[in-house]
Amino acid sequence: MRVLLLALATVSSLAAAAPTLAQTLRVNKNLSIDVAGFSGDPNVLPDAVTNIESMSGGRVAEITFNNVAGTPGYAVIVLKGSEVRFWRLDKPTGKPAELTAASAPAWMLTWRNQRRAAVLTAAKVSLADAIRTAEAANRGAPAVVAGIARSAGKPSSSVHAYMVGILKDGRLIRVAVNTETGGRLVNPEMLEW
Repeated sequence: MRVLLLALATVSSLAAAAPTLAQTLRVNKNLSIDVAGFSGDPNVLPDAVTNIESMSGGRVAEITFNNVAGTPGYAVIVLKGSEVRFWRLDKPTGKPAELTAASAPAWMLTWRNQRRAAVLTAAKVSLADAIRTAEAANRGAPAVVAGIARSAGKPSSSVHAYMVGILKDGRLIRVAVNTETGGRLVNPEMLEW
């Protein structure tokens, strides 16, 4: 756990000198994020995913930058075996706090007992690589949110993809990346976030 804390502190320090953006972005009907305090660095989110996965031994299912009550940080969902863990990493401290059902936002709790967990477990492409693909496709514009598309977990869906939210020109741009091939999907609006 100490190693995980050190790694998370390192990740958070990457964004410590962040320019202030005072804007709330609507991700879906259940989630709006406040990007005040976001660094604008395109490497922060994928590096955070890589570090969290290497230290926790799990896979990051979703990561979201959000300023909560004036404290910028990241909400992270980690899957390890059959366990679903919810974390909040505040920056600049980088200290993770495990969220309970009483403290986790509602959008996080929908991950319990979800078919999306099986899609993530079977994914050949990592979330970090999907984020890097999405950022590169948008000329280095930074990602602020990423995770398995909700529609990827539907039994009727043959498309399994990550959804990555890119902050570009003050707007949230959706980019879908195939979990099997790592290629971008042409029409991300067809997938549910």
